[in-house]
Amino acid sequence: MSPKPRSGRYRHGRAGNHAPPPRRRRRWPWVVVGTFVVLGGIAAVGGIFGLQALEVRDDLMLAKAKLGSLTEAYKIGDAAQMQAIGTETLELTAQANETVQGPLWDMASAVPFVGANVAAVKSATEATHIIVRDALPSGIELLGIMSPDKLKVEGGGINLAPFQQAQLTLPQVKGVLAEAQTKIAGIDRAALLPVVDDAVGQLISVVDQAGPLLDTAEQLLPIALRMAGSEGPRNYLVVFQNNAEIRATGGNAATSTVIHTDAGKIQKVEDETVEDFYLAGVNGRLRSDLPDETLELYEADFTRNAQNFTRTPDFPTTASMFSQLWTQTNDTQLDGVISIDPVALSYMLAATGPVPLEDGSEINAENAVKLLLSDTYERFGTNGLAADAYFADVSSRVFDKIASGSWSPTAMIDQVMRSVEEQRIYAWFPREDENAIVTEFNVDGALPADNVEATQIGMYLNDASYSKLEYYLSTSMNVTCDPTARTVTTSLTMNSTVPGNDLSGYTLAWRNNSLGLPRTTMILDVLSVAPPGSTITSIDPADGDIKRWNRDGVEKGHPLASRTMLLEMGESKTVSFTAALPEGPLGPLEVRYSPTVTQTPVTVDASCAALFPAAE
Repeated sequence: MSPKPRSGRYRHGRAGNHAPPPRRRRRWPWVVVGTFVVLGGIAAVGGIFGLQALEVRDDLMLAKAKLGSLTEAYKIGDAAQMQAIGTETLELTAQANETVQGPLWDMASAVPFVGANVAAVKSATEATHIIVRDALPSGIELLGIMSPDKLKVEGGGINLAPFQQAQLTLPQVKGVLAEAQTKIAGIDRAALLPVVDDAVGQLISVVDQAGPLLDTAEQLLPIALRMAGSEGPRNYLVVFQNNAEIRATGGNAATSTVIHTDAGKIQKVEDETVEDFYLAGVNGRLRSDLPDETLELYEADFTRNAQNFTRTPDFPTTASMFSQLWTQTNDTQLDGVISIDPVALSYMLAATGPVPLEDGSEINAENAVKLLLSDTYERFGTNGLAADAYFADVSSRVFDKIASGSWSPTAMIDQVMRSVEEQRIYAWFPREDENAIVTEFNVDGALPADNVEATQIGMYLNDASYSKLEYYLSTSMNVTCDPTARTVTTSLTMNSTVPGNDLSGYTLAWRNNSLGLPRTTMILDVLSVAPPGSTITSIDPADGDIKRWNRDGVEKGHPLASRTMLLEMGESKTVSFTAALPEGPLGPLEVRYSPTVTQTPVTVDASCAALFPAAE
């Protein structure tokens, strides 16, 4: 499987980028019949030929417009309209293809200078017709059986039959694409006029991109079906990270749900096995196998309570801890661990619509974050157990809505990808081929072993005040480079908008009184994590605000330094570190951070372009 661009985190692309690049969306196999524009205005060859060329252009432009309307027909589930679009598009491409088979096109192809352009238009037209004639019917059939109403199963889950049908259809679509590719393989784009190259190039780009995508789909689809329970039941742990009490990969992981999948049907597991697992996590029963060098980087509560398993920026380590705790508690194996935060839930609610709650109110995309991360704690005061129970109940109701499948797949995909790009979703699976999907879609949350695919640098936060004050925390990051010295400096700026002392005792910091600090002050362990093979040469401020809590070491080959910072109400502070990079080639720069309740802007200075290649 060829590596794909790692889109789930901010990646430095071109020199001078000062904002995250636009979101990329993966194309689904049936989109290969999407955008085809082949212009035919080469009237200089002759009047009749010129008219034919214009007819070909008009036919293909209209075909493109009709294909563009497929998306709307799919969204409303109008199978008849999709079939009509397919029929009309085929008529147009067949007409264009018949025209370019005429003798004038062969003659025009031999004319000096313009001949290459005519031949390119002819080849592109033939390729377009092959795809529309032989692949579009299968694509429309799949769209029909993948309409939102047909993907749902009673009781919650996803109907796997359409995806199993897609698995059978993919080889045929790949064959059609290969045939079309032979038609355009000989086009010399350097010999084309700009207007022709621009049009024909669109088709060539689509075909070139579709091949690898179809290969990936053919490899991943069987694995995804097994993960959905096509070959037997699976059990997954879904962890909800609470950003209001921030942790390296998101937040306090006190709430989790075990879900059972079987033949696409999804159900929550609510029995004594889950209760035993929860109690074991609260009571610190994990028998950890982590090395001492890792344990020494974090507070002693790291392995004592499941809510602190997310202190490490390496999500596979976190997932392994949860998996070990489950096995030690129930003597069975989890099939995977998935992590999301309330902000990701709010995005998903934009796709599902609002969810009614027990008290008659509702949770929706607009109020979800405030409801879960602020209102809950103000409502229940110092009764943390009640707050956690409410949080768990609401999260469970939202999960039920998501598991029901009563939403638009395309809208949900958009929201999930948005969450991935903001580093709000991570996953880990013990089976190697299944975990490859996690890496493919860049939701592994891993500290990589080398700098080949990407040179990863990060700054992460762990709450050390035992509070929910980080609901009022926002952050931004800045990266600059010194190519001559081969160093990179990363800065994290933290801003507190805590409104005052008039907050519940559960929101305010519990640890602060023992340190003589106001309960409105955030205590944050700032983790500076350098790329593997590098050296942290400086930290500013060198000793943070509580020197005795400094921790330095290595995790998964990455140099790591922890400095504790005090962030008072309304205050802003910046922590920076400089790393000397190892010799040898470096992959594109990848910046990671702990997601807060707001987005984290990342700025990469143009000076870094000389050290890191542009992300593809």
